[in-house]
Formats: sequence, structure tokens, C-alpha cells
Amino acid sequence: MRGLSAVKVGVRRFAIDDPYYLILALRWPTFLAMVLLIFVAANLLFASLYWLVPGSVANARPGAFGDAFFFSVETLATVGYGVMTPATLYGHTVASSEIFFGMFLTALVTGAFFARFARPQARMVFSDTAVVAPYEGRQALMVRVASRRLQGISEATARISYLRSEPIGESRFRRFDELKLVKNNIPILSLTWTIIHPIDEDSPLWGMTDERMAAEAPTVMVSITGFDEAISSVINDRRTYRREDVRFGHVFADILRDLPGDMVELDITRIHETRPAPVLREVEIQESAVRAS
Repeated sequence: MRGLSAVKVGVRRFAIDDPYYLILALRWPTFLAMVLLIFVAANLLFASLYWLVPGSVANARPGAFGDAFFFSVETLATVGYGVMTPATLYGHTVASSEIFFGMFLTALVTGAFFARFARPQARMVFSDTAVVAPYEGRQALMVRVASRRLQGISEATARISYLRSEPIGESRFRRFDELKLVKNNIPILSLTWTIIHPIDEDSPLWGMTDERMAAEAPTVMVSITGFDEAISSVINDRRTYRREDVRFGHVFADILRDLPGDMVELDITRIHETRPAPVLREVEIQESAVRAS
């Protein structure tokens, strides 16, 4: 998923005072490495406490830090094989403290894993490019989306926002325009959905050319919201398109194929494919203007 590029001054990417966000924001390899690091560090700490007082652990070899470390691992995990056991009041005190810490750590790690797995994933796929192609005698901006899951997305709703920098006096302001869509919601998204914004006189893209878009360097943001039947949860996903992601004079290739038994095949691997669009005939443009009036 691509979003708007921005740098926030005074905001840390990973804030220690916001641990829940930190746990969810970390990538899986980083998260697993952090859990492993905490596990090893905790065992090294308690192993040092056992090792510093010889005789506190029965059947541990004198001065053997490895024995103290693995006894700590067994105690932290509440395994207790029985070969090595606390032998003194000091050993029992440290072991009791480690068991309490282990219960606390296990609860935190279990909750963190659950929070990461339970977070809904949209699993939507957007076309790599948006296209400006003929539509009912005029031009239209189009984006194609689909779900990567076999089940459909109920009550799917789409929005397209057009962001551009607009000079006002000596300053420049970032302006969002909500683009009017031919259809902004559908009952079920089971195959693909081509989201269409007709470029008429009320559209901020009216009269837009490839050269003008290159000069304005706008951003088109497409967002999808719906109820994912596969995970029984509301999902939201978005994609942004910059100037280089918009193709003029192209349409999306047909990726549906009829199968026997009233079945339809969708080749989602070709969702990004486009082809040159047919040229609008003058009579089609005139007929569209008559309908619009």
C-alpha cells in the first residue's frame, strides 16, 4: 500500500511511551527478534544472579554459567525438569521472582501475538496505474480493484480524492477535491470493480492533459471500505497515484473469461494490464454533449 509521502518533525516512529502501537507497527522479523532478545536478556539476568552465589542451585556445576543459564530458562518457562533445583533461601527467592516475571512476560507476549494476528488485513489489490480513457463519449479517470480472498466484500464503498497544490497569493495550499463517481458503492465485490470518475465541466480534471498533469504534479487517492465476509470484519484500504502512475489514452484489459456452467474466471494476476484505448469519434462526443445538456 502506498500513501502520501510526508515527514513529521517532532514525531518518533517508534515511541516507547506508546507500546501498543510499537508492537503493532513493528515488522514480523523485527517483532520476533525483539521477543527473542527480551527472552535471552531476562535469562542472562537471572542466570547471573544464580551464578554469583555458588550453591544456590542444587546439582549445578560450580562456576558453570551455562548450568545457571539453562536453569533460568527452565524456571522462566515453568518447565522444571527436576535435575537442578533451588538449594538455598536465596535460590528459592530468585526462582520465585523469575517465575512471577515469567508469568508476566508470557501474558504480554501472548497478548502481543494475539493483537497482531487479530488485526484485520484488507488484502485488496489495486491496479498499478490509473487510466484516463473514453467513457460514454467523454473522458473518465478509472481505477480497478479486487479482493485477494475468495469470499466477497459486502457493501463496498469507494472514494477518490484529488490532491493538488494551489497558489493563493504568495502562499501555496494543499487542496483536496472529492471526485464524483459513476457508482461509489456496490452490494458485493466478488470479482473486480472499475471505479470511474467522469471528467465533466465540474471535475477538477476537466481539460486535463498529460502535460498539465506533469506540471501540477497532483496525487489521486483511492480508498475502499467494506465488510470482508472471510474474516467477518470491516476493512479499509487505500492507494495513491502520482503523475507517473496515470496513463492517458489507455483502458484496462479484460481479465474475465466465461466458463461452462455459468461460471466466470477472474485472472487477478492481470489486474494491472492496460491497452491503448479507441479514439473517440466526433459524433460520439456530440451525442454525449447532447445527453449532458
